[in-house]
Amino acid sequence: MEVGGDRLNFLDVTVIRDNELIEFDWYHKPTFSGRYLNFWSQHAVSQKIGTIAGLVDRVILLSNPKFHFDNLCFVIKVLLENDYPLSFIFENINNRLKNIIMASNTKRVVSDNSVDVVQPSWFTVPFVRGITEKFNRLNSEHMRVSFYSVNKLREFIRVHKDPLPRDKKSKVVYKISCKSCDASYVGQTCRQLKSRITEHKNHIRWNTSARSVITEHRLQEGHDFDWDSVAILDEEPHYRKRLISEMIFIRRQTHGLNLQMDIEGLPKAYLPIIDKL
Repeated sequence: MEVGGDRLNFLDVTVIRDNELIEFDWYHKPTFSGRYLNFWSQHAVSQKIGTIAGLVDRVILLSNPKFHFDNLCFVIKVLLENDYPLSFIFENINNRLKNIIMASNTKRVVSDNSVDVVQPSWFTVPFVRGITEKFNRLNSEHMRVSFYSVNKLREFIRVHKDPLPRDKKSKVVYKISCKSCDASYVGQTCRQLKSRITEHKNHIRWNTSARSVITEHRLQEGHDFDWDSVAILDEEPHYRKRLISEMIFIRRQTHGLNLQMDIEGLPKAYLPIIDKL
């Protein structure tokens, strides 16, 4: 927060006291670089249009009408510095302004007999120029196609943190190997790995009637498992993706102890491909 005279700068807004009136203007910090998504970057056109729409929204929503002209000129200047064609800038600024005006003038009347609007499903694909644009033909009332960029800053700029010990990692796919043969078990857990491994050990120790495949192998074959060298095969925060990863690694085992039902969710069309990995 910056205070000075009749102005107060806070976040992206300058609060101005003009006699008995309070006005607002769009504020830029001294460290503002003017760098936005470059027009020639490997991103979908929709994302570049979204960049312009976001800047126009800031002009309209963060400043009083008396500042709109100067702020729109500033937006045009910044976009030109990021290699946006002038015609592209004006076209999308005009479209965004029209949408804002229409939205402010439209009154939505909801009647008792109105039908609930079904939200479309989103189909997300990585953006590759000249290829993924063809997916736009799939857009319909019930489905929308969106794109994401493969190259992201986090792939090049990383926050340096001390790596977690293996047994404290969570949301992983892991593999437990037998010390005496090539048998192995693949599982997944959202908790810390050490907690899940402790459960496996306790299950063998308790020798309950409901035995796991690991317990069965230990009791029937008399083999011990290599608990100190449990391998982490994959780290995946999304549950559904982690399940798919688990099924793939189960399929790739030489002598897997997992039950057949553990890979029932894996489409059979992918099995020949997985077997060749």
